Amino acid sequence: MPRTEDYSIREATEDDLFELTLLAREAFKEDIINKKVFTFDAKKLGTLVGSAIDNETFLTLVLEKENEIVGYFFGMVSPCYFARESQTVCLSWFIQPEHRSVKNALTLLKKYEEWSKSVGAVLINMVNVKMDSPRIFEKLGYTMTEITFVKEVV
Repeated sequence: MPRTEDYSIREATEDDLFELTLLAREAFKEDIINKKVFTFDAKKLGTLVGSAIDNETFLTLVLEKENEIVGYFFGMVSPCYFARESQTVCLSWFIQPEHRSVKNALTLLKKYEEWSKSVGAVLINMVNVKMDSPRIFEKLGYTMTEITFVKEVV
């Protein structure tokens, strides 16, 4: 298990786009996303992440060890369609397998929660499609609220 004190978290910069694209490709390969329907698009990802950097609507964090990016967290603030209040949404988060630890994951999650409060969100949405057990989120005060159904239209 990696020693968490060797890691740091900071906001992403444009200089990080190449490394973030490589990490996102790793996440895409590992994720349960249907690769028969979706194909990885590095150019699109670079454009989206590039526009999210230094944009108050988005959170773009990198997890580093010895100046190497080994993880990321992407989030955004979004209006609630039927209310005045806003919420934050986890778009994607990933830590390379050899750098995974509960402490690293929780540190990224806490930074997301702090940012959510700072942008005035009243609700934090967290997605984790590969977790074996939602108990960690439940211990942190999260509640599972919905199940998503998908249907291919191709």
